[in-house]
Amino acid sequence: MARAKVAGKREVLEYLTYIMRREDEESIKFSDSFKAAELLGKYHGLFKSGSEEESGDVIIIDDIP
Repeated sequence: MARAKVAGKREVLEYLTYIMRREDEESIKFSDSFKAAELLGKYHGLFKSGSEEESGDVIIIDDIP
């Protein structure tokens, strides 16, 4: 089967995980590992503040006479 020209979501996530875990310790720098962890964390929504997590419908009450 021919490989797609553009990596899919799963392939990118697997690659970032590989880098984050430094599975090839000799050729992967710590800075690259931390960057991969940051990107994975952003993807999974780990760094959202409480107000961002609770975002929902906005209710406007017009009770001014």
